[in-house]
Formats: sequence, C-alpha cells, structure tokens
Amino acid sequence: MPYNTGDIRNVLLVGHGGSGKSTLADSMLYASGAIKHKASVTDGNSVSDFEKEEKEHGHSIYAAMLHLDHLGKRINLIDSPGSPDLIGQAIACLPAVETVAVVINAQSGIEVVTRRMMEMARALELPRAIIINKIDMPDVDLESLVGQIQTTFGHECLPINLPGGGGKRVVECLLNKEGESDILSVADAHTAILDQIVELDETLMEKYLGGEEPNYEVLHAPFGRGMDEAHVVPILFTDAKNGVGIAEVLDAIAKHFPSPEEGNPRPFVTYRAAAAPGQPQEEIPFQYHNDPSKPLLAHVFKVTTDPYVGKLAIFRVHQGKCSGQSQVFIGSSKKGIKLGHVFHLQGKEHREAQEIIAGDIGAVAKIEEIHTNDVLHDDHSLDSVHLRPLTYPTPMFGLAVTPKARGDEQKISIQLAKIAEEDATFRWVTDRQTHEVVINGLGELHLRLILERMANRGLHVDTKPPKIAYRETITVNAEGHYRHKKQTGGAGQFGEVYMRIEPLERGKGFEFVNEVFGGAIPGQFIPAVEKGVRDLLEQGVIAGYPLQDVRVCVTDGKHHPVDSKEVAFRTAGKYAFKDAILKAKPVLLEPIVNMEVTVPEDKMGAITGDLSGKRGRIQGTDVLPGGMAQIKATAPLAEVMQYQSQLKSVTGGQGSFVMELSRYEPVPPQVQQMIASQYKPKVEEE
Repeated sequence: MPYNTGDIRNVLLVGHGGSGKSTLADSMLYASGAIKHKASVTDGNSVSDFEKEEKEHGHSIYAAMLHLDHLGKRINLIDSPGSPDLIGQAIACLPAVETVAVVINAQSGIEVVTRRMMEMARALELPRAIIINKIDMPDVDLESLVGQIQTTFGHECLPINLPGGGGKRVVECLLNKEGESDILSVADAHTAILDQIVELDETLMEKYLGGEEPNYEVLHAPFGRGMDEAHVVPILFTDAKNGVGIAEVLDAIAKHFPSPEEGNPRPFVTYRAAAAPGQPQEEIPFQYHNDPSKPLLAHVFKVTTDPYVGKLAIFRVHQGKCSGQSQVFIGSSKKGIKLGHVFHLQGKEHREAQEIIAGDIGAVAKIEEIHTNDVLHDDHSLDSVHLRPLTYPTPMFGLAVTPKARGDEQKISIQLAKIAEEDATFRWVTDRQTHEVVINGLGELHLRLILERMANRGLHVDTKPPKIAYRETITVNAEGHYRHKKQTGGAGQFGEVYMRIEPLERGKGFEFVNEVFGGAIPGQFIPAVEKGVRDLLEQGVIAGYPLQDVRVCVTDGKHHPVDSKEVAFRTAGKYAFKDAILKAKPVLLEPIVNMEVTVPEDKMGAITGDLSGKRGRIQGTDVLPGGMAQIKATAPLAEVMQYQSQLKSVTGGQGSFVMELSRYEPVPPQVQQMIASQYKPKVEEE
C-alpha cells in the first residue's frame, strides 16, 4: 500500500508479563489481513515471539517489529517483553514511536511494569493509551479496575469503548451513547470522553454545547492533541485471544492516534560553538521536520544479530528518506556508507522496501559500523545532532562467568560485547581485582536468559556469584614515609618520599598534590611518585579493593644525583602511601542500593521485617490500588544480591522489586574484619 508520513501510526505495546501483548499483536495482524493464519504464542508460531528462547519459555524476550495496513493507514507495531528484568527492551524503543499502548491484564490489574512504563512515557511526553485485555476471564471486576486506573494515572484516563455481553463484545462510546455495557453507563462514558476532548477546541465546544454531535473527522485533531498533551488517555477493552475488540483497537489507532506529523517531537539536540576558548560547547534543542524532502535524519534504536543476515540495525526515520542506494554518514563520521538494502520487518521476515520515508521504521543489514543510538544522516550540517540519552535502570545483579571449554576466553569477550550492544541494561567487565569476567543485569531471569542465548550460540560457561565491588578509603589525616635504597653490582636505586594524606568527601575520587619545594625531589620524578600512588589506588591495602576519596600531598623527600631513577621514586611513592594509609584508620566501603519492592498488602510486614534483618533501612511505604503495597528502602548490595528468589518465596511469586546503586557507605567493623582476614596480598619484590 502506498502511504505518506501523515498515514503512519507508530505504536509501542508495553505492559507487565502475562498481559497478552503478543497475542494482541498477532490478533491485530490477522484481523487486518497482514497474516493469513491466526498465530499464537501457545502454538509456538507467534509472529513476534520467533526467537528460540522465546518459543521455549512461551513469552517475549526481545522487542519485535511488526506492521499492518488498516483504513488506509500504515500501522507499525513494536511488541515488547513484559518482565521487569527485560524492561530495557521496551525503554530502548520509546524514541521510535508516537504512542505507547499499555496493555493491562484484566485479572491482574495494575502491575509494576504497567506503572513504570506509564510514568516513563509521560516523562518523555509520549501519548499513551490503555488496552484492558482478557475481559472475558472469570472473576474480573472491570469497573473497579477502571477506577484504579483513574486513581493511579489520572482522570484523563477515559474509556472510548466498554465491555458488553459478559466480555464477548465491546460497545463503542466515543460517538455512540446507546446500548448496554457490563460496567458503566454508555451514555455517561460518552459524555465524559467528549467533554474531555472538546475542551481543547473552542469552535468544537460551542457546537457540542449547542447540541451538535461531532464525527470522527472533526474529532481527530483535538483527540490527537489531547493525547499529545496528556489531557486524554483513551481506554479500550479487548479479549485478544478470541478477537473481541480487536477491530475497535485498529480503528482507534487509525482514526485517533497521532501520526508522526502530529506527535510530540523527540528530544534531538546539537551543539553551539563555545562562547569563549576553553569553555564547553552549549547543547541546544534541534528542530527537525517529518518531511521526506528534507535531509535524512534517522535514529538507530535497536541492534540485533540475525543468524541468517548478520548484524541488523533497526532505525526510525525522523526527517527525509532513505533507500538501498542512499549514501549516509554515521554521526560525525566523514566516511559515507551505502546502505545496500533497506527492509520493513514483520517479526523474523525481512521485506525489502523501495524506501523508508520520514516517520517510518526500517532496518538495514550487514553494516558493522552502525551501533545503537547512532544517528544516520546525509548532510554534514547534521554531524553533531544526536538524541538525548534515555535513562535505564542500573544493572545490579551479577554473576562471574568462566568458559567450560579451554580457549573460549576470546569467544566470551566477543559474545558479551555483542549482547551489550543489543541490551542497554546489560553490562560486563573483567574485574581487575578478582580477574573474573562479571556480567550484570536487572535480575536473575535477565542473566539466565543471556546465558541461554550464549549457549544457543555455542558458548557454554560456568557461573558463580561474583565478589561484591567494595571500595577502601581513609577516615583521618596521616603522614607516611618510605626510603627506597637498592644496591646491586652496577648502578643503584634511591628515592625517599614523605607525604600527607587526607580524606575527601564521599564520591570525590582522588587528588594528587605536589608540595615539594627546593628540589628535594626533582620535578621529573614527581610523576613517578604519582604512578606509585596510583598503583596502590588500584590494589587497595586492607582487603584488595580500590581506594577512593583521598587526597595525597607529597611534602618532602631526598634524591641521589646518580642512583635516583623513576622506578625508585615509583616504589618509594607506593610504600609511603601504604604507610600513611595504615595510620589513617582505613575503612571498607560497600555499595548501598535503593530498592522499591511491590508486594501484596498482607505481606508488607514480613517484607519490611526481612529487609531490616538484612541491614536495610525502610524509607517509606505506600498502599497501591489492587491490594498491593510498595516499600521503599535502602540496603547493602551484599545482603540483597539473591533477593529475587527470597522475595519469590515469601510472596508466592507475587512480589517484584527494582534496585539501583545509591552510594557507598562504611561496612560494620565485624564485616570489615571478616573480609580483610580473607585478603591474601601477593608478595612483591621491592
């Protein structure tokens, strides 16, 4: 179907696991004729859950790109996973769409991911819609759920259709005030949504108050504006499995959801030249236009590795257009790249496209130079344009991994680098202290799926809990001294250093100050002293962890005109620093995390007690709609590394939590003593 930018609708399906997003997407594809046979997650032929791991687990793990045509509109759907551990997949896709459709399970109600994605979309000024799915399930209280949604997210959340016939049909209430609904009055719902929309258009309001009922054409502009301004959040009802309400969802997207021309612009920025030499460049908003005739501006929001076509970069064109013949530049690179072929994606299928126009989503394969968050353009005036970075939860759950097969160390690095590019909430590092390869994710499930993916690619690893990333610091001022003198057959080594060390504020890092006067230590040897100090910063003194928040002032020393060398002063600097640290009441610091734990209300006492027993501090509690409660707390990471399984046990699988690094604090003396007693430093030759 030929279409222009105004005909495109980009919608991201988000919501908690089990809400039925993939089933909804499959049903929409089938109802529109985009696929000929109804697909299903249960049957293992879902269009969006096509990866091996997804078929084995029976739920989405990766975001999938889909498209369909309805009422002359091209609808691009992105189906995202719903586990809190996999929320990074949904966040990464936010810049690619105009509308975030939050799917809620009618039985489960408002859950953790529901709340987080509603809040995140609002913060990014993205229009939202709510789709209540599984309306025919037994014992659902849909009227109560609508009330909870309005209490939690605002009274701008209003139904544009209602369930009827015991969840076997839906009744339109935007332009219709007749009929029977299972829950609210159709007439009242009709009045409520129209009152909310017409407030944004004075002419329409006058006609409406005069008794004239608006039609779809008249409503489109104020409805879209209401969604843009978070003044209207439409609620729709579906039973995706049986196809109830699917046609109405498609109609609403085509008729009311904003097109790229009507949606809120994404926060692209560029740089203005510095006002004066030495000053930083000023970041300023960049105004682009959803116009195919302008220079190309496209943002790569997802990169994946396809077993058949290799690296696949998925991008949203915000301005201009591109084709397989296009020569593009990546960010500030001056080297042009020919795209070769561009595709529209339908799950695992790659459908070659003549061109991808402004507002549309496309993909390009086999270009290794393209990475996530790159901006593609064809005009050097856009060299410095980039999208303001998104905020992702910090991956705090860690495992140490080692290859099962000898010689696979290099393979691990290559695989982990690819996974890190595909997933912004995954980190990996080779710990210089412990020499372990440590992988970090958002939770146990997240890392388990990554290990499965590596195994499916032929790389098997052993895992064990990693060491906690402790730090060392000092608490009082102290002075240190070391005289290094070594005489061998030929020339000797000589260097003597005196220094003073002082604690800095938490998080300030490290300062090195040269206070030597009169040439006691010649200037050329001061950098060697600093190198010696930095050697110990990495190694630590009391337990083998990096030192932080310390100022080192070199105050005096001695040198020898023949025997003084860099190596001598590096050694003297290191051991003078060690001497000072041991006098400065050193302490071990541990990472403290902020936690938000969501549990059934009747489990709140058990959870707060459990967290207190883990040296946690309760910051506050909130009662949430749907019989849930949220506990905010801080706790040492060492105590909550395995919290996922503990919480699951206490709450019968109903609890969930998120955590992020807050700060470092001193560990209790008995903990420090235990950790320090396990430290066996290498014996070094001076």
